[in-house]
Amino acid sequence: MEHYLVITAIGTDRPGISDEVTRLITHCGCNIVDSRLAIFGSEFTLIMLVAGNGNAISRVESTLPLKAHEHDLLTVMKRTTKHECRFFPYTADFHIEADDSPGIIEQFTHFFASREIDIASLSAHTHEASEGDSPNRFQLQISTNLPEGCNLMSLQEEYEALCQDLLVSGNVTFIGHNQ
Repeated sequence: MEHYLVITAIGTDRPGISDEVTRLITHCGCNIVDSRLAIFGSEFTLIMLVAGNGNAISRVESTLPLKAHEHDLLTVMKRTTKHECRFFPYTADFHIEADDSPGIIEQFTHFFASREIDIASLSAHTHEASEGDSPNRFQLQISTNLPEGCNLMSLQEEYEALCQDLLVSGNVTFIGHNQ
Protein backbone atom coordinates (compact mmCIF):
# COMPACT_ATOMS: atom_id res chain seq x y z
CA MET A 1 0.00 0.00 0.00
CA GLU A 2 1.33 3.41 -0.94
CA HIS A 3 1.66 6.05 1.75
CA TYR A 4 2.04 9.82 1.30
CA LEU A 5 3.95 12.47 3.19
CA VAL A 6 3.97 16.25 2.77
CA ILE A 7 7.33 17.81 3.59
CA THR A 8 8.25 21.46 4.03
CA ALA A 9 11.91 22.46 4.38
CA ILE A 10 13.10 26.02 5.03
CA GLY A 11 16.63 27.31 5.42
CA THR A 12 19.24 29.76 4.20
CA ASP A 13 19.53 29.50 0.43
CA ARG A 14 22.76 28.00 -0.86
CA PRO A 15 23.76 25.82 -3.81
CA GLY A 16 23.04 22.12 -3.35
CA ILE A 17 20.47 22.35 -0.57
CA SER A 18 17.59 21.00 -2.70
CA ASP A 19 19.88 18.18 -3.85
CA GLU A 20 20.53 17.18 -0.22
CA VAL A 21 16.81 16.91 0.53
CA THR A 22 15.80 15.17 -2.70
CA ARG A 23 18.72 12.73 -2.43
CA LEU A 24 17.59 11.71 1.07
CA ILE A 25 14.02 11.15 -0.19
CA THR A 26 15.28 8.98 -3.05
CA HIS A 27 17.70 7.00 -0.85
CA CYS A 28 14.85 6.23 1.55
CA GLY A 29 12.98 4.61 -1.35
CA CYS A 30 10.34 7.30 -1.87
CA ASN A 31 9.17 9.02 -5.02
CA ILE A 32 8.66 12.78 -5.25
CA VAL A 33 5.12 13.12 -6.61
CA ASP A 34 4.83 16.92 -6.56
CA SER A 35 7.08 19.76 -5.41
CA ARG A 36 7.52 23.53 -5.34
CA LEU A 37 10.65 25.49 -4.57
CA ALA A 38 10.82 29.22 -3.89
CA ILE A 39 13.24 31.75 -2.49
CA PHE A 40 11.80 34.23 0.03
CA GLY A 41 14.32 36.87 1.03
CA SER A 42 17.46 34.82 1.55
CA GLU A 43 15.53 31.71 2.59
CA PHE A 44 15.05 28.59 0.50
CA THR A 45 11.62 26.95 0.81
CA LEU A 46 10.83 23.51 -0.56
CA ILE A 47 7.41 21.88 -0.34
CA MET A 48 6.91 18.38 -1.66
CA LEU A 49 4.58 15.43 -1.68
CA VAL A 50 6.38 12.10 -1.50
CA ALA A 51 5.03 8.59 -1.89
CA GLY A 52 6.35 5.21 -0.85
CA ASN A 53 5.58 2.11 1.11
CA GLY A 54 5.15 2.39 4.86
CA ASN A 55 8.78 1.55 5.64
CA ALA A 56 10.14 4.09 3.14
CA ILE A 57 7.93 6.87 4.53
CA SER A 58 9.00 5.96 8.08
CA ARG A 59 12.67 6.16 6.99
CA VAL A 60 12.08 9.70 5.68
CA GLU A 61 10.32 10.67 8.91
CA SER A 62 13.22 9.39 11.02
CA THR A 63 16.19 10.55 8.90
CA LEU A 64 15.05 13.93 7.54
CA PRO A 65 15.22 15.67 10.97
CA LEU A 66 18.89 14.60 11.26
CA LYS A 67 19.70 15.87 7.75
CA ALA A 68 17.78 19.06 8.49
CA HIS A 69 19.79 19.67 11.66
CA GLU A 70 23.03 19.01 9.75
CA HIS A 71 22.10 21.67 7.16
CA ASP A 72 20.39 24.15 9.51
CA LEU A 73 16.93 23.56 8.00
CA LEU A 74 13.52 23.74 9.61
CA THR A 75 11.32 20.87 8.48
CA VAL A 76 7.69 19.95 8.96
CA MET A 77 6.21 16.64 7.85
CA LYS A 78 2.63 15.43 7.78
CA ARG A 79 1.18 12.18 6.51
CA THR A 80 -1.62 12.55 4.01
CA THR A 81 -3.58 10.57 1.45
CA LYS A 82 -3.46 10.45 -2.31
CA HIS A 83 -5.00 13.52 -3.94
CA GLU A 84 -8.41 12.75 -5.36
CA CYS A 85 -8.97 14.67 -8.57
CA ARG A 86 -12.34 16.35 -8.72
CA PHE A 87 -14.02 17.51 -11.88
CA PHE A 88 -14.68 21.23 -12.21
CA PRO A 89 -16.61 22.39 -15.27
CA TYR A 90 -14.66 25.65 -15.17
CA THR A 91 -11.44 26.94 -13.71
CA ALA A 92 -10.34 30.55 -13.79
CA ASP A 93 -7.06 32.41 -13.63
CA PHE A 94 -7.11 35.86 -12.04
CA HIS A 95 -4.26 38.31 -12.58
CA ILE A 96 -3.89 41.48 -10.51
CA GLU A 97 -1.35 44.32 -10.80
CA ALA A 98 -1.21 47.30 -8.47
CA ASP A 99 0.91 49.65 -6.47
CA ASP A 100 1.98 47.60 -3.47
CA SER A 101 0.05 48.12 -0.26
CA PRO A 102 -0.80 45.93 2.75
CA GLY A 103 -4.01 43.90 2.55
CA ILE A 104 -4.30 43.34 -1.21
CA ILE A 105 -3.94 39.57 -1.01
CA GLU A 106 -6.46 39.36 1.84
CA GLN A 107 -9.02 41.32 -0.20
CA PHE A 108 -8.84 38.76 -3.00
CA THR A 109 -8.66 35.63 -0.82
CA HIS A 110 -11.74 36.90 1.03
CA PHE A 111 -13.47 37.58 -2.29
CA PHE A 112 -13.04 33.92 -3.28
CA ALA A 113 -13.76 32.46 0.17
CA SER A 114 -17.03 34.38 0.47
CA ARG A 115 -18.13 32.82 -2.84
CA GLU A 116 -16.94 29.31 -1.86
CA ILE A 117 -14.41 29.32 -4.69
CA ASP A 118 -11.47 26.97 -4.21
CA ILE A 119 -8.02 28.57 -4.69
CA ALA A 120 -5.81 26.00 -6.44
CA SER A 121 -2.67 28.17 -6.48
CA LEU A 122 -1.61 31.65 -5.49
CA SER A 123 1.58 33.44 -6.45
CA ALA A 124 2.45 36.98 -5.40
CA HIS A 125 5.49 39.08 -6.14
CA THR A 126 6.53 42.64 -5.36
CA HIS A 127 8.80 44.44 -7.81
CA GLU A 128 10.86 47.13 -6.13
CA ALA A 129 10.64 50.54 -7.75
CA SER A 130 13.79 51.68 -9.52
CA GLU A 131 13.28 55.24 -8.32
CA GLY A 132 13.02 56.08 -4.61
CA ASP A 133 9.81 58.11 -4.86
CA SER A 134 7.92 55.58 -7.03
CA PRO A 135 5.77 52.93 -5.34
CA ASN A 136 6.69 49.26 -5.55
CA ARG A 137 4.55 47.28 -8.00
CA PHE A 138 2.70 44.17 -6.92
CA GLN A 139 1.58 41.21 -9.06
CA LEU A 140 -0.82 38.52 -7.89
CA GLN A 141 -1.81 35.42 -9.85
CA ILE A 142 -4.60 33.22 -8.47
CA SER A 143 -5.84 30.03 -10.12
CA THR A 144 -9.24 28.80 -8.97
CA ASN A 145 -11.63 25.87 -9.31
CA LEU A 146 -15.14 27.14 -9.84
CA PRO A 147 -18.06 25.36 -8.18
CA GLU A 148 -20.84 23.75 -10.17
CA GLY A 149 -23.42 26.34 -11.25
CA CYS A 150 -21.10 29.33 -10.81
CA ASN A 151 -22.40 32.28 -12.83
CA LEU A 152 -19.31 33.31 -14.82
CA MET A 153 -20.73 36.65 -15.94
CA SER A 154 -21.65 37.68 -12.38
CA LEU A 155 -18.28 36.51 -11.08
CA GLN A 156 -16.45 38.56 -13.70
CA GLU A 157 -18.55 41.65 -12.95
CA GLU A 158 -18.00 41.31 -9.18
CA TYR A 159 -14.27 40.78 -9.71
CA GLU A 160 -14.01 43.84 -11.95
CA ALA A 161 -15.93 45.91 -9.37
CA LEU A 162 -13.50 44.79 -6.64
CA CYS A 163 -10.53 45.72 -8.82
CA GLN A 164 -12.07 49.12 -9.48
CA ASP A 165 -12.78 49.70 -5.76
CA LEU A 166 -9.18 48.78 -4.88
CA LEU A 167 -7.71 50.83 -7.75
CA VAL A 168 -5.93 47.82 -9.21
CA SER A 169 -5.85 46.43 -12.72
CA GLY A 170 -7.06 42.88 -13.08
CA ASN A 171 -8.21 40.39 -15.64
CA VAL A 172 -9.71 36.93 -15.54
CA THR A 173 -9.47 34.02 -17.95
CA PHE A 174 -12.10 31.29 -17.74
CA ILE A 175 -11.20 27.78 -18.87
CA GLY A 176 -13.96 25.29 -19.65
CA HIS A 177 -13.43 21.56 -19.13
CA ASN A 178 -15.34 18.68 -20.68
CA GLN A 179 -15.94 15.62 -18.56
